[in-house]
Amino acid sequence: MPSAYVKYPPYVPIVKWQKWERLALKKTEPAVALRVLPCIEVRDSSQHEMALDEYEDTWALPALVDYSNPQGELSADRIKELVQFLRQVKGSALHASPVLNPTYALLAFAKIKPVLGSRKITLRVRLGQWDDTSQHIAALKFALSNADLAAATNRLMVDLGKTPTEVSDQAVKGLVGQLKLMKAMGFEHLHLSSGAFPDSLQNINGADTVDRDDWTFWTRIAKADPSLLVGYSDYGPLTPNWSEQQLVRRGGRAVIRYALDDKWRVIRASTNTKADSIAISTLMTTVFLSEFKGAPFSYGDRLIADRADPTLPDTKKKSGHYHITEYWNHHIAHVVKLQY
Repeated sequence: MPSAYVKYPPYVPIVKWQKWERLALKKTEPAVALRVLPCIEVRDSSQHEMALDEYEDTWALPALVDYSNPQGELSADRIKELVQFLRQVKGSALHASPVLNPTYALLAFAKIKPVLGSRKITLRVRLGQWDDTSQHIAALKFALSNADLAAATNRLMVDLGKTPTEVSDQAVKGLVGQLKLMKAMGFEHLHLSSGAFPDSLQNINGADTVDRDDWTFWTRIAKADPSLLVGYSDYGPLTPNWSEQQLVRRGGRAVIRYALDDKWRVIRASTNTKADSIAISTLMTTVFLSEFKGAPFSYGDRLIADRADPTLPDTKKKSGHYHITEYWNHHIAHVVKLQY
């Protein structure tokens, strides 16, 4: 494991509570999981039912649980579901921190306070315009003016959404200053989130790379003020603009999205057949062998290696939506084992 950021907060991948993302979390090896604090987005009522049934069996350590929509809004119905989750789940979920948008925090806190137990609250600021934080700072101050909410809150996520690019050193310094102001409001832990994976892979036919600008940008922030101890958080190999409407499209072609230090290796097939999954996995383990970490590295790497193994019967090779499990599981392992 790397040592450069050992004193920083855990890595926070922002993970959807879909079946194949759940499997990626479940298959995260214990030594890696200890350094991971997933922000699990439970987007709708069906996912809520799965959270009630499967949370404890999926993730055995603390996590952040966000029932908001992509804009951070919590409707009355979603607050009711969050209350039900906090009331009914047991085991590891007793350490799950509910995530609230500061704008909706006071309303939601009044409902969840009776079932919060010893859990702490995480506030998640979605900056949008990352170079203008005044409104968000005001919203944080207003939420934390409630003494009970302030006492129950220990963590702040500052979510930039799409990773900013072509940012000057002066702008980085300005953002660090704003992060310091926010953390000084009483937060024990601070995380900076963003995502660099593109909205579409339509321009990639075959193999190419995508820059991991989220990691590059975060390292600039971390180096600008090491005393801030701002934790790394990302959307992994998924666009921060992802929505449920994309579910019907994301399985159209078999795709490998393989995290490297400063980029993703993307290998995109022309169909979603098992034969194409085997073909692109074979490319990963031959043409791009220097990038492939090998089957022991993670469950995701094992899926690729098994597909590419000519001695293994095709009936034992997992394809289709397993590519989602594969890229998330490998991504988490790569960040924790080699970078953070």
